[in-house]
Amino acid sequence: MKKAGDILTAFLDKETLEKACQMGKLFSSTVWSDILNRCKLSHGITHSRIAELEKSVLLVEADHPGWIQLLQTKQSELLKEVRKRFPEITFTGISFRLMKQ
Repeated sequence: MKKAGDILTAFLDKETLEKACQMGKLFSSTVWSDILNRCKLSHGITHSRIAELEKSVLLVEADHPGWIQLLQTKQSELLKEVRKRFPEITFTGISFRLMKQ
C-alpha cells in the first residue's frame, strides 16, 4: 500500500508540495505559540489561534474581545514574525475575530 505522500508526489510538482507543507505548518499551534512568545504575548497562547488565510490576510481567532484588543496592539509585530517565519507565503495583513463557540 502506498503512502499518501507518495501518491501526491506523483500528481503535484515539488513547488506545490512544498507550499502545501508550509500552509500546514502555518496552522500549527506550536508555530502560533512561538510567534506569540517572540512578540511577548505568551499569555495569549491558550486564548487565540490562527484560523484561516484568505486572500493573503491571516485570520486570527480569540476567545474574548479583550484578547483581540491585546493582539491588535501587537498586530504589526505579529505580521512581521509570520512573514519572517513563512517568506514563501504572501501576507498582506492580519484580521481578528471572536471564536465561534
